[in-house]
Amino acid sequence: VAAVPTASGKTLIAELAMLSSIERGGKALYIVPLRALASEKKAEFERWEEFGVTVGVSTGNYDSDGEWLASRDIIVATSEKVDSLIRNGAPWIDDLTCVVSDEVHLVDDSHRGPTLEVTLAKLRKVNPGLQTVALSATVGNADVIADWLDAELVESDWRPIELRTGVHFGNAINFDDGSQREVPVERGEDQTAKLVADALDTEEDGQGGSSLVFVNSRRNAESSARKLGEVTAPRLTGDERDRLRELAEEIRGVSDTDTSEDLADAVEQGSAFHHAGLPSEHR
Repeated sequence: VAAVPTASGKTLIAELAMLSSIERGGKALYIVPLRALASEKKAEFERWEEFGVTVGVSTGNYDSDGEWLASRDIIVATSEKVDSLIRNGAPWIDDLTCVVSDEVHLVDDSHRGPTLEVTLAKLRKVNPGLQTVALSATVGNADVIADWLDAELVESDWRPIELRTGVHFGNAINFDDGSQREVPVERGEDQTAKLVADALDTEEDGQGGSSLVFVNSRRNAESSARKLGEVTAPRLTGDERDRLRELAEEIRGVSDTDTSEDLADAVEQGSAFHHAGLPSEHR
């Protein structure tokens, strides 16, 4: 069980376990909570195909892809799909030697949790020697999960970038460590835009920062990206402008919808938006 912060190497741990298993003639299963994440992980793992490792993804109908999945070294699937495969007697389930459960803290989720818990239990019962690797950046009882899975617990609070929590109030960000950073917002100015500008201008290792803004709707995501483009555009270098212009054309080539055009326009300015209404290629 790897309980370590985001962007600190959890996926690498999983990849090493899966590749080691495959090298010994085994087969690996990577369980994710969402279909979108399944496609993302498949694309990520496909870089190993140049070394002869085959990768497949399963989020659809079992009858249409069962034989094909049996020929893959790494299979990426949602817990609901794996549960269906087990109940339908997919023969390759018996050949698994390594299973990875990404976002294992969702075992406590009222909707997906029971399926994930039962799926992991079934897999371990079918394959007593199965290596189980569980990943999470937010699980609060990693020791309990490790005991349940008979697994070694790996905990760390190291992260590549220091994380601090702060509240912007009174023209300053008040951080949880007691420090402050002045970010004045004059009357009529947009608070979010000022905070994003501050993040972009704050140097980390000699480079400007980046910013991720959460909003409460698709419409607000798109409108915020347009507004924040006014903040990001003046800070782009010539090379960045050229690269973003190329990327915007790629986005327009995916579809000719208004959403595609809006995203391309935002990207040209150095901003972007993401929501469930985007095609998978845009995501």
